[in-house]
Amino acid sequence: MNKVSSKYKKKLMEYSKVRKEYMMLHMFCEVCGVSATDIHHKERRGLNMCNAETFMSVCRSCHIKIESNGKWAREMGYLV
Repeated sequence: MNKVSSKYKKKLMEYSKVRKEYMMLHMFCEVCGVSATDIHHKERRGLNMCNAETFMSVCRSCHIKIESNGKWAREMGYLV
């Protein structure tokens, strides 16, 4: 297993905190309304990993649908 750098480990800890806060405020899927389980990043995670403005709370089914249907997701504003 690859080691995680201390810098990235810090970023993951920050992401975990921001994700938890976002999920507490957005408990339901922003696509279909059922209980949310995932965070979808509307923009690539790299620089936006901890940017809650790019987050969407989604259920697993909708997350899969967004990730596998790029054209539809862009039309709906779920991908930038």
